[in-house]
Amino acid sequence: MKFGLSILISLCLMLLPAKGTGTMPIEEVVKRLKEVQEKTKDFSADLYQEKKLSLLKEKIISRGKIRYKKPDKVWIEFSHPESSQMFFDGKTVLLYFREEKLAERYPVSSNPLVERYLLFSKDPFQEKLAGWKMAEEQESFLVIEVFPKMKDPLFVKTKLWVSKKDWMVMGMELVEKNGDLTLIRYSNIKVNTGLLDTDFRIDLPKDVKITEVK
Repeated sequence: MKFGLSILISLCLMLLPAKGTGTMPIEEVVKRLKEVQEKTKDFSADLYQEKKLSLLKEKIISRGKIRYKKPDKVWIEFSHPESSQMFFDGKTVLLYFREEKLAERYPVSSNPLVERYLLFSKDPFQEKLAGWKMAEEQESFLVIEVFPKMKDPLFVKTKLWVSKKDWMVMGMELVEKNGDLTLIRYSNIKVNTGLLDTDFRIDLPKDVKITEVK
């Protein structure tokens, strides 16, 4: 399940407006990011993920692609170092590991962490859920820090890199309470290209059966 959890949550954060203080008035930051969020019907990009785990000395680097379509479809495919796919339809998460010929489906309701972060993504301005801080402002981008206030958060701190050209999130850093760190970068970003429902399908081989995980 952890294969796609950080990516899924990061995508929710990616489409959020941001709150903080800095040389740019917060009202202007909120206005611009909200406009982008409202206009974004679908999204696709190349994906780079770097994980630094407290129990491992070497970083784990993954590369792949991601697609999103309103209101809640998310498709992710990793091609390196191992081939795997994830599909989220708003209610369940389907994971497929090609080499292992393993497919598992999880209901979101069985994972309170996912439920809480999806709830947060719908209303990020609730002060009881998170604190926001403008960490850095450069000519072409902003760096925003998010500190969740909810009990037992999976990520104790999140950094977002936001482009001031198009107000899209270019990347993020997610820090877990055990010290594990996930760095995500997006490239070749395409918005509102008219993605179809078929673009979010995972075609399983006939000999692969889905295991329903409660």
